[in-house]
Amino acid sequence: MFGFTRAGGTVCSNVQVHTPLHGERGVFISKPAWTESSSALAHIPASLVITADTAARSDIVDRCCKLLGEHVANDAVYLALFLLTEKAVGDASQWKWYLDALPHSPINALDFEESDMAALSGTPLGLAAEAKLKQLQRHYVGIAPALERWKEAHKLDSTVSFDMYKWAHAIVLSRSISLQSCENASSYGTCDRALLPFLDMFNHSAHPTAFWTVNDDKSITICAASTSEDPPTCSDDPQLVELCFYYGDKPNTEWVYEYGFLPNENAHDAWPLFVELQGSTDFKELKQLWLQELELLPRIMLPDPATAGAKQGLPFDSLLVLCLAVVDDTCEEFGCKVGRVELDPPYFSVNGRLIDDPEALIRVPGLASRALRGCASLLEKQSLAMHDASQLPGLKSVVRKYLEVQSTLTKRLAALIAAMGI
Repeated sequence: MFGFTRAGGTVCSNVQVHTPLHGERGVFISKPAWTESSSALAHIPASLVITADTAARSDIVDRCCKLLGEHVANDAVYLALFLLTEKAVGDASQWKWYLDALPHSPINALDFEESDMAALSGTPLGLAAEAKLKQLQRHYVGIAPALERWKEAHKLDSTVSFDMYKWAHAIVLSRSISLQSCENASSYGTCDRALLPFLDMFNHSAHPTAFWTVNDDKSITICAASTSEDPPTCSDDPQLVELCFYYGDKPNTEWVYEYGFLPNENAHDAWPLFVELQGSTDFKELKQLWLQELELLPRIMLPDPATAGAKQGLPFDSLLVLCLAVVDDTCEEFGCKVGRVELDPPYFSVNGRLIDDPEALIRVPGLASRALRGCASLLEKQSLAMHDASQLPGLKSVVRKYLEVQSTLTKRLAALIAAMGI
């Protein structure tokens, strides 16, 4: 916190950074001060708000982003390259005080071991982590020569390796915030993701005790939210209230992917189910055209049956995707049980009945129940596979917990959807 205030940030005198004996480092304030606080707890001047525009002022960051191209170099890439290159500069960086405060090994999806990735194979979390790592590897191949030339030109001894590039992205993934999530962020134009020193030390709580806002001069103010009836307190000292933000409504897969933990309570959990399009190559291409036209993906989000909305059945779009996926022009069993399929691009027919719109597809006799039964069967298999994977030795605790919780979720979903397909 000293480095932050020395760089121009301000923090209220009764606010402290503390690491409890059994807990994570966080920001705390005494209960009386939190209850009575009506002024700002901290102020982050615009000069300390790190955005893509901040990063682009660096010649090497700008050069690397131009090599990657504007469709690849989003805000996260700019911020990651900013961290990577400033870290490489070492003591000469004006941001050394901030870089020194960042974790050396952020625990999120980019930090999983091979054993964790093997256990997560086929899960949404595993697929997302694998895709992200492959994407970062492609990035690095394109910018590594430029980074090495820059390092040699500045006679730097530090590394600009792929592992450091991955570290930088892990930091951005877990610690950056969306400026556009604040109503007053128009002063930042199109910039969205930002790194905010000190603010990024605030942990998550379902009962937030603080909030932040963007001011007209682009500075950030952090204030107490004393409306919380059950504020989180320090395990070492119950008279200390932890200053927390609410990170947002996310399914468990996103929590672990971005932040490397699961919240104690999550009323917004959902299972992203990826469906496989059945049929011949021509039919699969036709199905892809349907999905594009309807602005859908071969994936559906299945909310936890424990939530009220999930008990009302599948949304129409989800049922449509399931039905479209299982229609098969190559399966004799499908032809006998549901009907013979013939292609008539951009449409198709089932038992001679033209299917030219979503409603017509849903109304095909026996199709919806077949799709639901297939979905339930797939969920049961996924539940069992995650249960078995959770028993493997040597897993990170968050990976094991994710597999256990999501195994239970998919088992509940399988039972619910199987009942719909009866």
